[in-house]
Amino acid sequence: MERGIVSAGRDHKTGKNRHPHLETVRVTIPRRVYSDAHLSYTAQSIIDLIKNHKNQPLLTRGLEFVYEPKDLRFFQARFKIA
Repeated sequence: MERGIVSAGRDHKTGKNRHPHLETVRVTIPRRVYSDAHLSYTAQSIIDLIKNHKNQPLLTRGLEFVYEPKDLRFFQARFKIA
């Protein structure tokens, strides 16, 4: 599960969302399942996405909260495309 900045929560004093300096995504690969060709294809797809992100606004403009519960917001929140 990738939670991203949703896990950072809100500032207790201001109530604003905390935004980290860098948003990262971890890619995990099961052992003995994928060949070198699978990994090369995946790597090239990620490279292409990064190079063409301005032409794909739905994939790169982020999400906004539609519903944010008080507790466990990263499990129960609802989002819409920003």
